[in-house]
Formats: sequence, structure tokens, C-alpha cells
Amino acid sequence: MTEEIDAAHAQQMDPLTLAVLQAEYHRARSGWGQPPQLYALARKEALADASSQLPPGIRKAPAGSFIPVEQGPLPEGEPLDVLAGIDWPDDVAGCVLVTEVVIVSPDAQREAPSDPDEMERWARDQPGTREARLAVGVLRSGDHACVLRLQGDDGVQINPQLADDLVTALLETFITG
Repeated sequence: MTEEIDAAHAQQMDPLTLAVLQAEYHRARSGWGQPPQLYALARKEALADASSQLPPGIRKAPAGSFIPVEQGPLPEGEPLDVLAGIDWPDDVAGCVLVTEVVIVSPDAQREAPSDPDEMERWARDQPGTREARLAVGVLRSGDHACVLRLQGDDGVQINPQLADDLVTALLETFITG
């Protein structure tokens, strides 16, 4: 997946942010209106040790890279609830969740209903509402990165403070016991 991000930009980014961008780009190929998708993050070196037949994009990835590995479909339900039932094996370095969200103005947010199902319907009817794809990645160490792409925009916003609730839920998938 590294071929979507030019080499100059890739070398300026930390490996986690790069992996989150790669997962978002991978999901973007399917277009809008997609269900949430979860990716395991594997260290490039671990994949190289496990297989001598790596795809060219992975072989070219810089040392220390995290490679997003698409998982099966996320079960139906509120993503935070679904994530509570996930427990990763020890060889998974981190994970990324790519999901679509609806963004409303700060003024409208004050009037939002508290029920999640009701809130989504309500948000779609608000003036100025924007569809967006949010990608949130975490490592076992607690490091995290968030990327947001507004529908119709070519660029992405990179901001680790975009989705604290999803960061917490993803980190909890690595807590055992």
C-alpha cells in the first residue's frame, strides 16, 4: 500500500501516521458508503521473517514500517461496542480503524440527541453537514494517530486529537486479562 504516498512525504512521517494514511487510502479505493474496516498493524520485519514472497509495496517500505493488514468485516453494531470484544494476539503491533462519520457545525452539536442511532439521523439532516472518513491507529505502546478526509476533498487532516473515544477503544483491544 505504500505506493499511494510519495517517497518524499513518507520519509517525513512517523511510521504509525504513515500506516494510518495507507489504511485510509486502501479503504478509499472502495468509495464512500462503506462499513467500518479494521486493520492489524504488522511490523515490516515480522512480515519479512514470515514470508519470502512479500509484495513490492511492502518490500520497498522503510525499515521500521508498520504494514496495515485488512481484517475480516467488522461485526454489525456501534464500533465502540464491537471493539470492546476484540483481543489481538501478541504479534500484532497495533491496529487501525477506518470508519465514515458525519461532521456537523459546533453550534448544531449542542442540540444533538444523546441516542447514537437518533444522532446519526439527526446529523444527516443538519445544514452544513459533511461526510468524512476517519482513520484512527494505535500501537501497543499507546502511540496513536488520526487522519480525517472530508468527502469531496483531496487532502487529509492529520491530528492526533480527532477521536479520543476511538483511540481509547482501540488501545483497550490490547489490554489482556
